[in-house]
Amino acid sequence: MDMVPVSGTDVRQSAEWVDWLSTHHEAALSLHPEVMILAARYGDGHLRAAKAIALQLLIKNNQLRLGIVDYYRFVNPGLDNLIRWGYLTSVRRAPSVWRWFYTSTQNIDPLSRTQRMINHIGLKRFYGAIKNMPPKLIVSTYPTAAGVVSTLKQLGKLDVINFVVMTDYSVHTQWIHPAVDMYFVGSEDMRQELIDRHINPDKVIVSGIPVDERFQGAVDEEEVRRRLGIEADSPVILFMGGAYMPISEYVQVLRILDRVPARHTTIVIAGHEEWRFNLAKEYEEKAKNPMAVLGYVNNVHELMAVSSLLISKAGGLTTTESLCRGLPTVIYRPIPGQEDANAEFLVRNGAGRRAHTEEDLGEIVTHLLEHPWELKAMAHQAKSLGHPEAARIVATNIDLALQTEEANAPA
Repeated sequence: MDMVPVSGTDVRQSAEWVDWLSTHHEAALSLHPEVMILAARYGDGHLRAAKAIALQLLIKNNQLRLGIVDYYRFVNPGLDNLIRWGYLTSVRRAPSVWRWFYTSTQNIDPLSRTQRMINHIGLKRFYGAIKNMPPKLIVSTYPTAAGVVSTLKQLGKLDVINFVVMTDYSVHTQWIHPAVDMYFVGSEDMRQELIDRHINPDKVIVSGIPVDERFQGAVDEEEVRRRLGIEADSPVILFMGGAYMPISEYVQVLRILDRVPARHTTIVIAGHEEWRFNLAKEYEEKAKNPMAVLGYVNNVHELMAVSSLLISKAGGLTTTESLCRGLPTVIYRPIPGQEDANAEFLVRNGAGRRAHTEEDLGEIVTHLLEHPWELKAMAHQAKSLGHPEAARIVATNIDLALQTEEANAPA
């Protein structure tokens, strides 16, 4: 791909550039970016938020030198693979282990020895790559990266603007660091919690969590339904998040949704795993209600637009995308810790229901499809919580910070 940033007027080409840049670290660093976005692949949401911000920055200024770095993958690929394996294994097979880790570090002292150790992971490699021509501003969508940048600032090695974008609806100490210049959060509750933790209110902006700009655009729902073979008046259940479920539970959810007595169509997003896709396709052939099984997709915004109800585990980005589309959610088997908090946020604000068992799941979905006015009220609540403009808000504040720094620079 051409190493010259594309025109910000062409959103599709800009998005392709951002996708390419996020997987080519050396190329990104060779640009000596003015703005660097640090993310990670754990759960996919951190990187998706980073890309959403990057796209809005390019739309604002197609001449901006921009870099996106998958932090752990860049500083230590072996450690990255180990952490990914440990994370996926624990949330699939031993969720209580992940819950213990998350809660045990929930309120850890930011100045503690443990936190200082975490804030040095990859520091030497990262600093060595940027020290000759450091960015003017770094924005982190992953907490460890934010801690490393904060540490470098405290050590006097970096003089950069340090922004942090939180990608869940809970405040975890891993996000909080002494040398952060601005926090962007998903809700007023989070802002208040940061203030309660003695963060300057002027350093906290309720932006929402950044999502792809397509989640605020119009969708031709009739065309999407026609493409998938879904009847015009059929309620649609969208099942996402199965990749983290044990396969026996995954198949059981398909059965439960199929047995819901109210007329409906189920869209299943199986993701990258071919064997999971094949199992869902096998079930589709014997399903009582219409079912559309898809693998990895890049049009979730369209699928959400035609859906009446989402079945999901409450990942931060998926939750936000559903809110932007005004799509009610039934949360099932969230990852312990951050996704428990996301689920609680949806339930507390009337945009979701939580199913704790397979029986709960069937009963809740049946009730909601048989009481469409309740679904409508939940959809209204969801829409009121969504911030589809979040990426633009973050990009605007980045642009403003750069302009202010330039104006204050010595002549």
